[in-house]
Amino acid sequence: MTELWKLDATAQAELVRSRQASPTELLEAAIARIEQLNPTINAVVTPLFERARAQALGFTAFDAPFAGVPMLVKDASLESEGTPYYIGLGPLRDIKHTSTRTTELARRFERAGFIIAGKTNCPELSSGITTEPRAFGPTRNPWDLTRTTSGSSGGSAAAVASGMVSIAHGGDATGSLRYPASACGLVTLKPTRGRMPHVTCAGAPDPLGVWCEFVLARSVRDLARTLDCTHGATSNNLFALPPPTRPYEDALREALPQLRVGLMLDDPLIPVDPACTEAVERTGRLLEAAGHHVEIAYPSALDTLWAKTAAAINIPNVIHRRAQVRWLSDVLGREVTQDMVDTPLPTQEQADAISSTALAEAQHTIMREMLAINRWWDDDGWDLLVTPTLRQPAWPLGGKGDVTDSGAFPPPYSFSGQPAMSVPLHHTSDGGEGLPVGVQLVAARNRDDLLLQVAAQLESAAPWADRWPTIAHST
Repeated sequence: MTELWKLDATAQAELVRSRQASPTELLEAAIARIEQLNPTINAVVTPLFERARAQALGFTAFDAPFAGVPMLVKDASLESEGTPYYIGLGPLRDIKHTSTRTTELARRFERAGFIIAGKTNCPELSSGITTEPRAFGPTRNPWDLTRTTSGSSGGSAAAVASGMVSIAHGGDATGSLRYPASACGLVTLKPTRGRMPHVTCAGAPDPLGVWCEFVLARSVRDLARTLDCTHGATSNNLFALPPPTRPYEDALREALPQLRVGLMLDDPLIPVDPACTEAVERTGRLLEAAGHHVEIAYPSALDTLWAKTAAAINIPNVIHRRAQVRWLSDVLGREVTQDMVDTPLPTQEQADAISSTALAEAQHTIMREMLAINRWWDDDGWDLLVTPTLRQPAWPLGGKGDVTDSGAFPPPYSFSGQPAMSVPLHHTSDGGEGLPVGVQLVAARNRDDLLLQVAAQLESAAPWADRWPTIAHST
């Protein structure tokens, strides 16, 4: 019982169902670790301990998939009525802003048996590739406290990596689950567009359908079970998909056929650290040993993607960010100016200059290039693409926090709507225990099941569950 933190969420729930542990015992163990580790790591910005204790004490859903398991949620997009909601912003913290609604995914987490113990740090407006908001300070990587967790779900990643909780919620628009999973040594999935409830933070539109919410975890089975009990977009989501043909947990028990796998080693924009290249090559060797056909190959459309779409992508980004400014101004009751936040804010004049025709043309340009990428899976006969997740291991805090730090491997599959994972298969040898290095797996649309199957096969071939940063053992 003293090492509950080492168990994944599935194992913790089994203890509760079998009455070997109570929800209160699991929660108090998590709270003790948060209280000891958080002053150093700064992953949790809003404890919800008393609310969670009341839920644990009155818990009755012992047959739920994650009965009594404590979790943390990113302080962006997911909301629970009456709880603080800051999105990394000092102005919202200063007025003690609270949510006036409970979002659908929050309801589904609690129906699945999770007990939400607190909210985690994120960059301002959940926008950025590092988690260092001015108002809340940097979240520190448990593997090296001088380095970033990446972002924007960095607080959640650090909490799971250090064993505060076994699983935590995050959001991903262009990599914000996958980047921190790679930096912190975790496994995560960005499901196919339309697979999950779809809510953006700060009331902003999502013209390209890139926003997605899911979890960061330590085991593939936790991802599969979570997807089983939370999938299904709400009826107002234009991208809603039909339900899967079988439970994702069942897919993990099925044998994989031989797959045709392509490896992508280079980022078209920026050099890749040798450790990240090595991680992809090692993954290729593991897949070959499992009987799959592996070669260097990737969609050629990726080579020119950013040159063709950069200007188009900026148009919906301006609309999205300006809507967030209006939401924030309404909440604060005053105009939001650039000196209040570090996140670059477009002016109203810039937003007004974008016509509906310009937006439609931008969407068309982006979708045209995404179709060219999708053809690699849909028409050319490939099953799986393996790339680095980040272009380098976790970099020192205080970096630029932009594409020059992260690289640009994850974003294409947010725009294309394909499922993508980050899997923690490699570590550097730099000093002591080294730094985690994730690899990204990408499948065709609606093949979330295939990604989970491949990840489970890799997890069995190269287990990562017993790999913990030193700080995790310090409590």
